[in-house]
Amino acid sequence: PGPAGTSGGTPAGGTSGEGGQATAVLTKPADTGTDTPPPSFGMVLTLIVTPILLILLGTIGQNTLTEGSTLRAVLTVLGAPMVALLIDVALCGYFLGARRGWNRARIAEVMGSALPPVAMVILVAGAGGVFGKVLVASGIGDAIADVLESTGLPVLLLAFLTSLALRGAQGSATVALITTAGILTPLLERADLSTGQLSLVALAMGGGALALSHINDAGYWMFTKLVGLDVAAGLRTWTVLTTVMGCAGFALTAALWPLV
Repeated sequence: PGPAGTSGGTPAGGTSGEGGQATAVLTKPADTGTDTPPPSFGMVLTLIVTPILLILLGTIGQNTLTEGSTLRAVLTVLGAPMVALLIDVALCGYFLGARRGWNRARIAEVMGSALPPVAMVILVAGAGGVFGKVLVASGIGDAIADVLESTGLPVLLLAFLTSLALRGAQGSATVALITTAGILTPLLERADLSTGQLSLVALAMGGGALALSHINDAGYWMFTKLVGLDVAAGLRTWTVLTTVMGCAGFALTAALWPLV
């Protein structure tokens, strides 16, 4: 018989330790029959590729099919990025949720839980796009081109520094590239550059738009959220990495400039 108060065994879920004390052990819970196997690799890959294929088909349809045809209209609608992503979300809800036994409440809960992490990304990306539109719509391009030309700096360096400054100011690489192109277009028209030199200027702009990815960049938040880094760690890793990559790209274009 065991000690007083027990029925001659160890407590449920435990083992007897020294001095008669019970030590808890972890045991695998009984199978309730509600667990479902994970989705197959092929299904996951198909769901990832589906919106890309829809957008690709829409682009091909617009460039190859005759205007006004029914097939082109259908592919154009299905290939619109928002429509393609919406279709893919619906497919994910069915194949990864409803088909695997999830009810509507659970599907809605899972989809709703994905919104808070991307809210900051959407806000930052939207704010960056608005800022870029303001820069373009204000007509500041010609004035800035005159100021940049008066500095006497090479056009390759001006392209890099302008896109770098815009990238650091508003965060979006796309907005930085588009805005820099609009700002430098009057200057490039007066520079009489060859096709190869114009290509290197575009690459230098890309190097500047790649660097200085920090807290106002949507890509910075996507990386830090997925990896699990805080703001300081993201600045020490992601920001430094993108800046080194951008500067290396500009150095390569500068090295190729005398050869074209």
